[in-house]
Amino acid sequence: MKGYLSGVALLLLSGYATATQLDIKSIEYRYPASTEMQYRVPWFSSTDNPKVAKRINDYIFASFINQLPGNTPQATVNQFAKSAMNPTANLNYTVEFRDEKILTMNMFVEGCGAYCESYNVPLSFDLANGAAITLNDLFSRSTMAELNTRIRKDIRSQIDTFVTAQKDGGDPGYAEFYASCATYIDGLYYIDRFSLQKDHLAFLNGRCSNHANRAGDELGDFTTKIPTGELHKQFTPYGQYLTGAKSTTPVEPTPGIDGKVMYGTLGKSMRIVLKVDCKYGDFFEGAYFYQKFGAPIELTGKCDTADNQHYELKTSAAEQAQEKITLELKDGVYQGVWESNGKTLPVRFE
Repeated sequence: MKGYLSGVALLLLSGYATATQLDIKSIEYRYPASTEMQYRVPWFSSTDNPKVAKRINDYIFASFINQLPGNTPQATVNQFAKSAMNPTANLNYTVEFRDEKILTMNMFVEGCGAYCESYNVPLSFDLANGAAITLNDLFSRSTMAELNTRIRKDIRSQIDTFVTAQKDGGDPGYAEFYASCATYIDGLYYIDRFSLQKDHLAFLNGRCSNHANRAGDELGDFTTKIPTGELHKQFTPYGQYLTGAKSTTPVEPTPGIDGKVMYGTLGKSMRIVLKVDCKYGDFFEGAYFYQKFGAPIELTGKCDTADNQHYELKTSAAEQAQEKITLELKDGVYQGVWESNGKTLPVRFE
């Protein structure tokens, strides 16, 4: 087992008086008795705004290491690597884009169950506060539905162009192979993975093939790029601020818990962290963590991006969940009640 902190890539995100300066290093874990890298995750630090670095670090660890980093993030990665229940075979990252407002990364993940699959997870963060940027921050629900349709049609167009080009060479069944791909029209399935780049939004969708017929898939993953200039009038004020070169007055996104790392208190003083994601506009996946211990307590619930005033999160999909958290938005703060086995405690996230 080998684990250590390496790399000294300095991100100087300057140009605005409020810009955050971040240092980035890599926490690495190599296969036992090998020089081959198994896990490589970013670790951010900042002398002028440590809260930004902490929120980004907590997001990455909660999402990909399934644990808060704690005081010794290297030890947390080492423990993750040695866990018998760990389905992640490989983990790596690249920094894709950065300016004075936004940091965009890509996380490469290989997960293994009955077989192994690799995939990419694009992430964009607001450098004013370290919060992950979600589509709910950037667009209304109706605009998201329009984007979903646009991207689905773009994928079909890419497929049709490829299939047509193969007919001259004696199409070996590509039309049939891709016939059902990107034809599902219910739900927001085509906008789940996106990132903010220099002058466009990039939406990433997985390949059409499954594991068994992957060898016959010539197209692989699909990327749809939409210039931010085309979307300017559809952006929320927050989206216009992030993507507008001349927008210097900070704008806050509308409140919501989707995709955010939120710090709160359970009872009188127990510090907890909430991190849940709205999948396909339908349901939450995620967990809350006791900051002292760092282990996840998984949560599910229904998400409605049209109404961010009320949320109910449970530790089980069963009718009588072991734990339930009910949150209401009051005066810009999510607060409510934690319930379990007849016991109730106040809970508050800011």
